[in-house]
Amino acid sequence: MGGMHSAARGRPRIQDTADDIVASILATAGPRVSSGEFSTRRVAELSGLSQTLVSRAFRRIRYPGSGAPGATRAPQAKAGIATSAAADARREAADTVPLVLVEIQVRFPQISLRFAEAEPTSASIARTAFERRATAVMAALRVSEASQWRIRDASSANTPTNPLSAVWDPRISAGDEQGWANFLSQAADLLSRCDPTPDAIPGELLELLARRAARGLHGTEWKRNAPVNGLRENSENSDSEDATFPPQPELERSPRNPWFSQADLSVTEQIAIALRKEITNSGFRVGDSLAPQLLADRLGLNRTVVRRAMHRLVDDGLLDFEQGRFQVPAVTGADVVDLYAARLHLGMVLLRACAAQPRHRLLPARLALGAVEAAATQGTRSDVGLVDLHFQQELAEASGLNQSARGFHALTLRVRMFIAVLQLDYSPALERIVSDDRRILTALLAGDAEAAVRAWRLKLDNAVRHMSALAPESFDAELWSRLSR
Repeated sequence: MGGMHSAARGRPRIQDTADDIVASILATAGPRVSSGEFSTRRVAELSGLSQTLVSRAFRRIRYPGSGAPGATRAPQAKAGIATSAAADARREAADTVPLVLVEIQVRFPQISLRFAEAEPTSASIARTAFERRATAVMAALRVSEASQWRIRDASSANTPTNPLSAVWDPRISAGDEQGWANFLSQAADLLSRCDPTPDAIPGELLELLARRAARGLHGTEWKRNAPVNGLRENSENSDSEDATFPPQPELERSPRNPWFSQADLSVTEQIAIALRKEITNSGFRVGDSLAPQLLADRLGLNRTVVRRAMHRLVDDGLLDFEQGRFQVPAVTGADVVDLYAARLHLGMVLLRACAAQPRHRLLPARLALGAVEAAATQGTRSDVGLVDLHFQQELAEASGLNQSARGFHALTLRVRMFIAVLQLDYSPALERIVSDDRRILTALLAGDAEAAVRAWRLKLDNAVRHMSALAPESFDAELWSRLSR
């Protein structure tokens, strides 16, 4: 983000902050962005901003740099949405046929968007819905922080010649302060030449951008009809600690977007999650062997990286290693009660810190709660468990207590592994999980720390009692009562 969209003279800084918040919401919305769930009114409710600020942010994101020389100017339309007549007028003036977006690539140090002439189609969506999809693409570009990329050697740069492409390359724009603004304006213009059809900006692309936005779009590669939603999952650009995005000494990264989750998953944490899935899906029991090569193939990672991470899991007690083999560890009910008690007390500390934070710090948690609610009605039961844990971690991150948040995350990974080993079914608790999460967040937004702590205590008490009902021979309710006081 940086100086490319700093406040103009006389404009309050609050608008720039609002732009950043709204861009983060739209960039991570995925295909749902075209629904009424992401209208300016709903986004205002979600973010705590006024609808005036949100409407202006929509307009400034979709048509950036209004007032800058050569920049695209937003048409005068309600809520930042272009009218059909305005878009048609632009297309007629340019004497062009409708376009569709056919490719997006983010390969440092270059971002490219390529368009092509559209095939005739009768399918269409409302202009406002299409404009939200276009705004989501522009929002993803904005939050990528690519405007901060710096390259010392411009000798390898190639000047793009395709008029149906928008390309950002700091080697080409070296010394040109308007380079990033011109790129955004070109992208906005090309999106304005698209017909309002679902195919012009496909849902699979929006879903990919939503997954990658918090990581600066690094490694994003999408083409129409490309395999695996256009996302390569090989060892060269998968999420490994060795090289998801090869280190570049010339790359100057700006600070992380504060409106995104701050919890990155290390390769060890990813493997812990993959192990849990493998134990659950394959019905492994205590003492069964787990092959590093199998996980390496599943994750698209190098076997050496996987083995190194699995040894770390052994050190953390999440795996056993005997006679040269990794094995499913033995877990007792007392182990799980112990871990839940630790998460209970650490969570109380985190929630009390959360309640003292400004409300905007809770924005990622509010978005995560929306994912919990969506998973409860549209996803699988396992989805609810995953997004519920993500919601809890977002609360931990919002506390501002970095050490405690990391400790909480480590405990969560351990609990997830233990539950998988014990093969516990949490599906009957689905409605209660959603209700507990709503109660916790409502209390935090009201600044009521003790109400949030009470709701958190009840949530974990319900979880442990649920375990006790499923396996009374394994779980000691009296032990839990002593530890949770």
